[in-house]
Amino acid sequence: MELRHLRYFVAVAQELNFTRAARKLHTSQPSLSSQIRDLEQGVGATLLVRDKRQVTLTAAGAGFLEDALHILQLAEQAQMRARQVMRNDRRLAIGFVPAAEVHVLPHVLPELRLKQPDTRIELVSLITTQQEDKLVSGELDIGFMRHPVVSDALEHWVVFREPLAVVMPGDHPLAARQTIHPDHLNGVDFVATDPAYSGQLSRLVDEWCASHACQPAIVQVATNILVTMNLVGMGLGVSLVPGYVARFNTGQVVFRPLAGDAPVIELLMAWRRDNTNPALEALLSTVKAKQQLMLAGAGWRLPPC
Repeated sequence: MELRHLRYFVAVAQELNFTRAARKLHTSQPSLSSQIRDLEQGVGATLLVRDKRQVTLTAAGAGFLEDALHILQLAEQAQMRARQVMRNDRRLAIGFVPAAEVHVLPHVLPELRLKQPDTRIELVSLITTQQEDKLVSGELDIGFMRHPVVSDALEHWVVFREPLAVVMPGDHPLAARQTIHPDHLNGVDFVATDPAYSGQLSRLVDEWCASHACQPAIVQVATNILVTMNLVGMGLGVSLVPGYVARFNTGQVVFRPLAGDAPVIELLMAWRRDNTNPALEALLSTVKAKQQLMLAGAGWRLPPC
């Protein structure tokens, strides 16, 4: 007995007419009748009573119909599950913070598409804490994020490091200086970053200020780097940001390097240790192979004055 026998039987049992059932199944009536006879012989019971006027189910046939429908439903579910697994095997979900959007993804995605042409790449912009949660749950395959990485289930690797720089309105008094010393920021209106959203950045800024006895006047707290840029551009204050943010300069702000050893922020890529997605391995190897190229583009560059 095969699934086709069940499909043929169900069609006849539902139509109670061999002609209509054969038309529905796109087969001939003699072939359908032969398949039903084979099924009844295999089952060892008469399932249908037919004469020239009508087709009826026997008691055995009614019971068999219920089970046949259930078996066909299970078979369909098994097919759908297999297709879903296949689609998931060909899916790579990537979480990223803006630094990766600027310095990583443009370098690695074109090559990854060549290596994995059948892989569906999904890109999701998320803050660091959201990325870790989704990596642990399996919703993401890899995250380009900041410290900290808390879960023991995750592996991580440093993609690159870049110094923080001072961003300020173009007409700010400090804009006349080529480098900014810690004491220049004492008492200056400052746009801070919310530690719940910024990952490592807020802690780095706080530690740098504390180590240099620098106390800027916090006037606003931003939830992401683009909000910080907008607030600074509106003249609300200055801020400390990763160097890559200079790529988003619309002309309202200027960037200046910090004098001495500026705090350095790291961009990580993190993934579950037990993730066996072949596209993930292809991405990891591509990022590592392209690291020097990304480092060349990630260093601090002073924009024209």
